Amino acid sequence: MFARIRHLTDRKGSNRVMVRLRALLRSNEFYLIPLALVIGTLAGAIVTLMAEIAQIAHMVIYGIPVDVRLSANARVSPWAALIAPALGGLALGIMEWSRRRMKISSAVDPIEANALRGGNLSMRDSVIVSSQTLISNGCGASVGLEAGYTQIGSGIASLFGKFFNLRRNDLRLMVGCGAAAAIAAAF
Repeated sequence: MFARIRHLTDRKGSNRVMVRLRALLRSNEFYLIPLALVIGTLAGAIVTLMAEIAQIAHMVIYGIPVDVRLSANARVSPWAALIAPALGGLALGIMEWSRRRMKISSAVDPIEANALRGGNLSMRDSVIVSSQTLISNGCGASVGLEAGYTQIGSGIASLFGKFFNLRRNDLRLMVGCGAAAAIAAAF
């Protein structure tokens, strides 16, 4: 019985903390800086992970050395150059076919989200776009990862902004911070 009461008070206590934190974030823009820092750190970590996954895919698929980029490699196997992009395209085609079959709407990019939707982005859509970009790049298509980076950084920012119930303008600012942090981490 005491454990149940303690659980309820802990839950109420955490709700109070969240209410205070949300009020603090809405009361003064200065408090958005630590939130932007967290978003930037998360976006940077995910961007680094994505870049490493793409490099590992290049090493496995094309047999390139660890310290060489695919575009800088002197030679790749003609079979790998023929088959890998085709299989990557097939995987992307299956993903798109599945999306349409399940009647899932197209993903919204960060610019459209900020201009028309007040910074509201779907994290699911952001993960899908980032995955598609990673598959394309990992299979050797000459697609940069920057679209995936900005999408995932903005998605993280939108997720945090909605969680903290930020005002429309603050949410738009955080989405921009997420995209900027992702691009900064890439370079």
